[in-house]
Amino acid sequence: MNEDGVGIRPRSRAGMDKVAPVTPYTAKDFQLEVLGKLEDVQSLAESLEESWSSRLETVQEKRLVKFDSRTLIALGAVALSVAGYVIQDARNTARQESEIETTKARVVSLEQIGTTNTEARIRTEVELGELRDELAEIKVLIVGREIVKKKPTSRD
Repeated sequence: MNEDGVGIRPRSRAGMDKVAPVTPYTAKDFQLEVLGKLEDVQSLAESLEESWSSRLETVQEKRLVKFDSRTLIALGAVALSVAGYVIQDARNTARQESEIETTKARVVSLEQIGTTNTEARIRTEVELGELRDELAEIKVLIVGREIVKKKPTSRD
């Protein structure tokens, strides 16, 4: 693992634009967490060894199973290591899901903006078409008046 912090961001709720602060989770935090769990496993192994010592004498006599606390601790370390990778993967998955939800919300917002802009553009084009039609009518009226003005009147 590298020493950079891994940002853990809680999932955003739909409709909320606030971004929660990012809590750094460093490799050192992970190592301390694993070491703490190893210590718990070691103390458990020692207590089990003490409580089962009388029961294990018969097994040791038969040499069917040899119980060693170091073996249990090693297996516990392997299990904690695997659990650590699973936890880290779960954190990454949660972060990715959060980013996906945020992206979906942004896409919906942009689609709404695009729809609004398209509707406004269509409305503007319709209004421009109406203005062009009105302008053409005004030109026809002006041309008609100019023709009437240029015609010689019969009184002359």
